[in-house]
Amino acid sequence: MTLNALIRKDLLVLRYANYHLAHFIARPNRFIAICDLHHERIRVHVKNTGRNKEILQPQRQVALVKSDNLNRKTQYDLVAAKVGTRWINIDSQAPNHVAYESIKNGGIQLPGISTEAITTLRPEVTFEDARFDIFGATASQPFFVELKGVTLANGALAAFPDAPTARATKHVQTLIRAQQAGYQAYLCFIVQLPDVTAMTIYRQRDPALYAAVLMAQQHGVHLLAYQCAVTPGSLTVTQPVVIDLQRQFTEVP
Repeated sequence: MTLNALIRKDLLVLRYANYHLAHFIARPNRFIAICDLHHERIRVHVKNTGRNKEILQPQRQVALVKSDNLNRKTQYDLVAAKVGTRWINIDSQAPNHVAYESIKNGGIQLPGISTEAITTLRPEVTFEDARFDIFGATASQPFFVELKGVTLANGALAAFPDAPTARATKHVQTLIRAQQAGYQAYLCFIVQLPDVTAMTIYRQRDPALYAAVLMAQQHGVHLLAYQCAVTPGSLTVTQPVVIDLQRQFTEVP
């Protein structure tokens, strides 16, 4: 897959080269989907191991990106799907791409950290038993940012996670320890769909994660969420959305 990042100071557009529109048919396992592309049934790689059951429904339009790797077993990646009138990006790698560049260029603002003051910004840095998505520093303050992509929504309310995730709970608990060790810690949700005004933690789905996030907030970890504009071939960080941990989330039947 080829990703082209076109950057302005206040906006990051992540463009997929060589994308094609198709229709989803079935998902025999979490890595593979069957799609109809130009009236031919093909096996494609799903770039998200989550459930996505409310997104990947038969006959829904999807976006497939053709790989440049001729040795792959699957020639295409499924990166987005159209649900109702809006496209939802389900590429689990995309949030890291857009968030890293958006922090660097000021599209994502970290409370207490001036963009101009950031002297170091690196992806994938280990702290204790966890690897956080981003490490950064100013002259006086090191920080970690852990990113979570959000694809679950009901109307204007988005929620995380769509399935229980012990890994996310571990990351949040380690963020707390990083905060206590003198780092400024951030938990940043990239909502991979438009027209969202708030997001919450889906507490019924993962009570342990909900408890961990509440504790993180109490220990000074900053919670952030940004929504995106989505097309079949692009993902754009647009604006922050409110995180309301008291909101109850109900899935669309």
